[in-house]
Amino acid sequence: MTVRTFAFALMALGLALLLVGWQTVSPAGFVGVALIALGAILLWTRRTPRHGR
Repeated sequence: MTVRTFAFALMALGLALLLVGWQTVSPAGFVGVALIALGAILLWTRRTPRHGR
């Protein structure tokens, strides 16, 4: 599993928890937002491979 795959999995899980939290009065929505943010940060800060160095 690559970091990109892991980040997308976190974002998908976060979206699912956000939808569950939206329909119920549950803190799952807040956890969903945190997972989406974490996935976005992982995608934004991942390093690209440097070829030749």
